[in-house]
Amino acid sequence: MQCFCTCMKCTPLIPLPYLFATKPHSCLKGVAAGVIGSTEIKAYATDDRQLRRIHSRQFSDASGIKMSPITSCAFFALCALLCASQPVEKLPVLRQLPSEVVFADHKELLLECATEGKEEGVKYKWTKDGKPLTSNTKVDQRGDEGTLIFKNPSKDDEGAYQCYAESPLGVATSRLVHVRRAHIDVPSVNVQKHKPVEGKTYKLECKIPNSYPKPEISWILQTEKSKGDVKGERFTISDEGDLYISSVAKEDTGNMQYICVGKSPAVDSEVVLAKHVLEDVVPSKEANHEMVQQYVTKDTTLKAGESVYLYCIYGGIPLGHPDWFKDGVDINNNSKDRVTRYNKSVGKRLIIKEVLLEDEGSYSCVINNEVGKVQKHTFQVKVVSAPQFVKQPVQKLIVKQGQDVTIPCQVRAVPEAKLAWSFNSDKLPERLQAHTSSQGNVAVSDLVIKGVQKSDSGYYGCRAQNEYGDVYAETLVYVQ
Repeated sequence: MQCFCTCMKCTPLIPLPYLFATKPHSCLKGVAAGVIGSTEIKAYATDDRQLRRIHSRQFSDASGIKMSPITSCAFFALCALLCASQPVEKLPVLRQLPSEVVFADHKELLLECATEGKEEGVKYKWTKDGKPLTSNTKVDQRGDEGTLIFKNPSKDDEGAYQCYAESPLGVATSRLVHVRRAHIDVPSVNVQKHKPVEGKTYKLECKIPNSYPKPEISWILQTEKSKGDVKGERFTISDEGDLYISSVAKEDTGNMQYICVGKSPAVDSEVVLAKHVLEDVVPSKEANHEMVQQYVTKDTTLKAGESVYLYCIYGGIPLGHPDWFKDGVDINNNSKDRVTRYNKSVGKRLIIKEVLLEDEGSYSCVINNEVGKVQKHTFQVKVVSAPQFVKQPVQKLIVKQGQDVTIPCQVRAVPEAKLAWSFNSDKLPERLQAHTSSQGNVAVSDLVIKGVQKSDSGYYGCRAQNEYGDVYAETLVYVQ
């Protein structure tokens, strides 16, 4: 888009913002012309009476809508604003990238990198594990973008990737993208046969093989006529994959298989990890049984943001339904709550749908089947956190030359994150310093630029890192 003022008393084709700022009155009795998209706009005044009113005429708008008369000041101000803001609309900033991308063998891998507006004239490059990524026949780059396409990725393509986008405004940098290959060692499985004691507890093992990421485990009950998930309040799957039976019944035995399967992005179909058959039960004369501990969560560390189960699996007849407490306070809650025992496990699992730092504490489950003595298990939960921005930094900061500029960066993490700044993908100029402090779990780093100059225009990045992860964001400072 271009805006010009063609004036009877002024030099033609002077950019309107300049003309409006220097000779606003002498040019009102003239013609102002501009083209916005497919629309050409003219504003003119033929004499002093029309000095305060300029008419606008639309020439090529397909909609056929005519523009109503507007005052000269409004027109000039509007056109000046459009022209002045035009560069701001074309300030390229990179799209946000994920921290991890997982790929499967022989399936196309995309590492996306592009500016929000897909501006022209941007040059892209990548590094892998800190070294320039050289072009090769295995990798294509999408036109007008930095997006990489791996047609047939392999283990050699794993690593930490980073994208750079260079424009006249500086060098924009992405966060580190950790590329991991999905894999799972498929085991050779033989059917295991069992004869458990009727009414007693029992465990069917399912060993999780070497894999990444950890497969999603489920158990299937297969008969000659049907196949479906193992269901019932007497059955519970632990986070290690094993199936716990709180009390074995005659109906659990016979011509049926208990099959453990794993779902992994490394393969298209589920992987069979174990097969079991309960041939029969050994009769027992005992009618009731005290509660017996089968599988419980011990002292553990959770990561903020994850969804997790805490376990309290006890067996016996009759079956006991655990009650849950945190720091002595009942946390059974309701099914829609973030923390609840209601998840189709009759209380044997406590689900935390999204772990928060406040979930750290002492947890207890209490089980009473009204036959034997009350059972209680207590364990400690520690919560850690990868760095997270308290407030996402702004992507663009448009300032006037000579202003003092502050770019804030506030990150919450446990343990505390280390913060580092960069400028156009390099170290900060020596004259710039960030003031860093701590406020509890929050690290605060304010980058201050005194009397900002044109040479200070560019991309300022804040990276926060601890042993559990990292975050990165950058702000494009544009000095007018």
